[in-house]
Amino acid sequence: MGACISSMVRRIKQVMEACVSSMVRQIKKQAMETRCVSSEVWQKKQREQGLYMMPGASSGHDYIDRKVKIQITSALGVRDNGENIIGLCGPKKRVERSALTAIRTAEKDQLFQKIVTTTVTKKPDITKIQTEIGYAIGLNFNSKRMITAERADLLCAKMKELQTVLIVMYDLHGRLNLGEIGIPFGEDHNGCKILLTSTSLEVLSEQMKVHKLIQL
Repeated sequence: MGACISSMVRRIKQVMEACVSSMVRQIKKQAMETRCVSSEVWQKKQREQGLYMMPGASSGHDYIDRKVKIQITSALGVRDNGENIIGLCGPKKRVERSALTAIRTAEKDQLFQKIVTTTVTKKPDITKIQTEIGYAIGLNFNSKRMITAERADLLCAKMKELQTVLIVMYDLHGRLNLGEIGIPFGEDHNGCKILLTSTSLEVLSEQMKVHKLIQL
């Protein structure tokens, strides 16, 4: 009698374990199907908005939201609209990728005679920025004794010789006096476009007072 009961208990235990295993497999399968459906729905929505790229279509520095790319290239390409200073705000790596893509597009479309890039950082080195911009447009400051204002005058005059020029300034953390550097814009040089990147909305909108702000 005892042996029979033990056998029944083992059988019941085996049946229960089999049922539990089957239920677990079914739950995992349903969860996987739900994730797949959710992913497909999300991708469909992103594609409709022009934001999703199929794997392998683009990667690394070539990635950029299509809508943002259109905004940037449109802002860079328009002349005589008073929007000389463009701000690109968002996560640092993403705005850098976006700016790089904009530069490549501008080069491909030959929008500017010269394209210059420089990094500002938390503690801007005006002399370094002036030197980098000057070198990129063919201006060498021969005298190291020149003061900031003298370099700014030379830089401004040299830039005005260019019909179109794009200045890309990465990583702004605070207000930067463009006139002090020697960068002409607006009525002084409508062919000069300035693209500023920052993680801070306040820096771009309040301190730099950009003419057009693009947020990522």
